[in-house]
Amino acid sequence: MCFPRKQGLGRYNANRREWQKAYRAARVNAAFGAEPDPMTMGVTWKAQLIVCYERSGHRDKLSCTVHQRLAMIKVTNDLLKEI
Repeated sequence: MCFPRKQGLGRYNANRREWQKAYRAARVNAAFGAEPDPMTMGVTWKAQLIVCYERSGHRDKLSCTVHQRLAMIKVTNDLLKEI
């Protein structure tokens, strides 16, 4: 590894137990459809962001053009009509 992990780096520094607790809570909340709460801070906030956006295959709406999104919606609607 080129760069060893530095202890105390950033405001998200926490021990393993705190990360596990925050990550588990974020997974439970995401399973119920909850979005990340910007009022939370620290590892809880970071865990929510990781679970909701980095690990779920979430795609940013702004990364696609409007024409691509409309085409995807049309294909989805056509498939639903066939079912």
